[in-house]
Amino acid sequence: MSEEQNKKSEDSPDSHRDQNEGLKKEESEQHFPEDIHAPKQPATENMETHAHHLHKAPGHGLRHYFFEFFMLFLAVSAGYFVENLRERHSEKVRLHQYLQSMLLDVNKNISALDSTIHENRSMIVRYNSLADDLLKDTVTLDRAAFAKKLGVVWYRGFINKNETFEQMKSSGTLRYIDNPGLLIEMMQYVTATNFAQYRTEHFEEKYYTELFLPTLYKSYDLPCMYYLDTAYTNHPSSMKRLEDHIDILKGKDAEKFRQDVGGALMLRLERLRVTITAYQHAKEECNKLEEMIKKEID
Repeated sequence: MSEEQNKKSEDSPDSHRDQNEGLKKEESEQHFPEDIHAPKQPATENMETHAHHLHKAPGHGLRHYFFEFFMLFLAVSAGYFVENLRERHSEKVRLHQYLQSMLLDVNKNISALDSTIHENRSMIVRYNSLADDLLKDTVTLDRAAFAKKLGVVWYRGFINKNETFEQMKSSGTLRYIDNPGLLIEMMQYVTATNFAQYRTEHFEEKYYTELFLPTLYKSYDLPCMYYLDTAYTNHPSSMKRLEDHIDILKGKDAEKFRQDVGGALMLRLERLRVTITAYQHAKEECNKLEEMIKKEID
């Protein structure tokens, strides 16, 4: 009976597990005999010693800290200097683009001023001839002939193209202009062109719309008013109806026409001459600035 129990106990899973562990222990002792007598140390002790070693600061002197501070200061200064150079270069490129755009504006202003001066001079020639006719002290006055000779009236103004300069001023690009002469010429150019436009809007246009044109409509009869409108003068059929129109003024009517229309015409001539002077001055400044910008961007 006891032999059977011993046999069963040997065949049990626990007995097999103990036997396997014993064999593994013997194998480890055979392969690594030096580990048997080595003192066992907890793993945390090595970790704590290693961590404690990391927290020890190296012993450096004052010269080392001064050198580190100097290198940090040098790196920050170099970065700021490089960034400043990059920004300066980009602003120079932008300034060059603005100057090219401003040169286009100046050329357009020169063309507009040339055309305006030419038109105003043509009107001065025609108005001088009409003023000479009105100065003739005759008993009668042919109002129809006068209206036909005067023809359509208009004013030719100047609109300053100055958008690029305003963009440069608002963006602060003007501060990157190194040439003080160029900057001064820009200011003079802007002043002259703005004044030329002011002459157009508050001098020429105001007088034309508020005095000259109303005087003509008040002094003409209805058929003569057709000569003032391009909608009729550009159509031969409309003008054909006026070929037989006869309108002769006599006595006081002729004198009143001379006084009213002649006075408005003389004042218009004075306005045209003064305005042309402002346009010529603006053109001179345009030519100067054009030359300086070309030298700057070349």
